[in-house]
Amino acid sequence: MTRFSWGAGMRYEVRSFHDPQQHAAAIQGWQQVYDQLGAGRLSSELFQVSGERFQVFHEVLDKRVVQHGHAPRQRFCMAFATGRPPIIQGCKVSSNSVLLLRDGEEFLLHAPEGMAFMSLSVDLERFTRLAEIELGSTQFSQLLSMPGINVPMRLLKEIKAQVCQHFDGFIRPGEHETSVIEKDIEDALMAVQLDLLQAHIETKRSELAVSSYIVKRSQELALADPDSPLSVLDLCERLRVSRRTLQNSFQRVVGIRPVEFLRSIRLNAVRRRLASTSACECTVGDAAYEMGFRHLSHFSASYHKLFGEYPSETRRLE
Repeated sequence: MTRFSWGAGMRYEVRSFHDPQQHAAAIQGWQQVYDQLGAGRLSSELFQVSGERFQVFHEVLDKRVVQHGHAPRQRFCMAFATGRPPIIQGCKVSSNSVLLLRDGEEFLLHAPEGMAFMSLSVDLERFTRLAEIELGSTQFSQLLSMPGINVPMRLLKEIKAQVCQHFDGFIRPGEHETSVIEKDIEDALMAVQLDLLQAHIETKRSELAVSSYIVKRSQELALADPDSPLSVLDLCERLRVSRRTLQNSFQRVVGIRPVEFLRSIRLNAVRRRLASTSACECTVGDAAYEMGFRHLSHFSASYHKLFGEYPSETRRLE
C-alpha cells in the first residue's frame, strides 16, 4: 500500500483489497455499495488522487461485482472502462463509452470479472462555466442531460496513459514542493473532460454528415427508377452499408425508418404529378403505377394517411 497526503487538501493512494465493501468505502466522496457476485476471494486494486475540488481514481476488480450508490455532490464526473466494459444503468456500453454523472446522481453498474474503470471528477460549478464558454450553453445543456457519450477509442487510451503517467511521474512522497499543485491537477482534469465532450460533438457531426449522405443517395436511387421500388436490402447493396447503418442514418437524419421515408418520397411525387396534370391526361392509377405503387387500395390508404385526403380528392388542373 502507498498512501500520503499534503496537509488537509490532497491525498494520493495506491491500495489493494480482498473485500469489495472496503474497496468501495476507500473511494473518497462516493456513497456506494459493492456486492460481490463472482465466486472466490476477491482481489482488487485502487489508485486514487483527490483534492478539495477534484478526484481521479482507477480501479481493477477480478470478480463480478454490482456497484450502486450516488456520485459525489457538487461534482461533474466522467467514467470509462479501461478493461472489460460494464453494464451501466441497465445498458450494455461499448469500449468507447463515457458515463456522465452529476451532483450526487444515482448510478447502478454491473462490473464483469476483470473490469477496470477510471473516473474523473471536478467541481461542477466551475466546469459548467468553462464548458458553456467552450461549447456554448445550449450544447452543454444538452450534453449535461445525457447519461453518457461516445468518443474515439484512441482518445480514451491516450487519456488513461496521460493521467497515469502524470501522477506516477510527478507525485512522490517528499517531492510535493516541486510537484503538480492542486490547481494544476484540477485544470488538467477539466481540460481532459472538455476534450472528451468536444470529441463527442465532433464525432456526432461526422456521423451526421455520413448519415445525411446515405439518406440523400437513398432518395436519389429511389427516384432514379421509381417504378421499381428499392427494398432495404437493395439500398444496402447499392450503398455498401449494413442494415444497421442504414436504419441508424435514417433515424438520425429524418427520424423515421427507410421504408417509410422512401414511400413518402414516392407519394409526394404522385401528388405533384396529380396536381400538375388534368384527370384526362393522367389518371390516379397511372400516376400511382409510375411511382411503383401496384396495389391501389394500399396506395390510397397510405396517401390518405400522409396527406389527410384521398388521391381522388387532390386538386387537379382544369
